[in-house]
Amino acid sequence: MCNPAVASAAVGAIGSAASASAANKAERRSYDHQLKVRERKWWGERSLYQTKTVQFEQEVDLANIAAQRAYTKTQISLNNAQALAILQNQDDFKKMLQNEGAVEASAAERGIGGRSVGRMLVMNKGQYGLSQAMRSRGLSMASYRAKEYNEDVNRRLKGSLNKSFGNVAIQPVPDLAPPKPVYQNPMLAAFIGGAQAGFSAYSPDNTSWGNTPKPQPQQTAVV
Repeated sequence: MCNPAVASAAVGAIGSAASASAANKAERRSYDHQLKVRERKWWGERSLYQTKTVQFEQEVDLANIAAQRAYTKTQISLNNAQALAILQNQDDFKKMLQNEGAVEASAAERGIGGRSVGRMLVMNKGQYGLSQAMRSRGLSMASYRAKEYNEDVNRRLKGSLNKSFGNVAIQPVPDLAPPKPVYQNPMLAAFIGGAQAGFSAYSPDNTSWGNTPKPQPQQTAVV
């Protein structure tokens, strides 16, 4: 017949082992879940970064195209102004020659010569030189404004590129993996549980092993 103390020790050992195995399974499920959450988070961050990278490349292309169009528009305007100035200079030169001929013809008809005719010719040439100087100054101002405009476009281009680059400057990195759980040893738990139950069964106070109970001190009645 099985001793109840031995049976109790065996049940306690089995319970300890089962408890350790259950705790290990729970720790393993929790660890696997943490790994899956980490993997999904990392996948999402990578996908988002790739999307931002594609968007950054598109923004760079669009910004460069817009800046190039602005540069081209400015250069075309400046070229048109220079071409117009050349045409106006040619017209002014023709007018100057015509005016010289008219002055000389008028002077010849009226019999005027010498210094008077010379002064009128100088004034005619001076008027031509003045119009050229004003036109040249206008072209210089236009060139200066075009340079300022291009510099402003360049600053805005750099600002736009820097702003776009800020979205992809820092590459994502995966989080640290969670620490691996420390599993319990079911065999060791069973051994410790059985040993503790065995020690309790073999203790002097356990009468199921034929141990004689310790005599209890008799109390003497006080009269």
